[in-house]
Amino acid sequence: MATTASESHIANPETRQNSSEEWLLLRIGAIPRNSLGWFRCGVGFYNKKDFSKAIECFEKAVELDPMNYNAFQIMARACIAVNRKDDAIAALKQSVMLDNPSDWQLLIELTSNKE
Repeated sequence: MATTASESHIANPETRQNSSEEWLLLRIGAIPRNSLGWFRCGVGFYNKKDFSKAIECFEKAVELDPMNYNAFQIMARACIAVNRKDDAIAALKQSVMLDNPSDWQLLIELTSNKE
């Protein structure tokens, strides 16, 4: 299984400030227990334009379900929003490797513009 460059960030939660997990525990009193829950939290943070928390949630989602190409897809867009182009490309590659045809266009555009 290939990993994204940002997965190592999850392995060390002490390095995060105000992580998505902390936010969820503080505001909601619980955290998701499955990939779909983390994915939906990621979409919520993405819609609030809190891209760092969204990325953390999508990373958790794909950690629990490496076949979740939707999480890779939106994670890539969140990475683009915070100028993490290499991480976006890595997430898009994972998505297309899982036979998600909709990400080919963005992957080609990002890769061809890579300096």
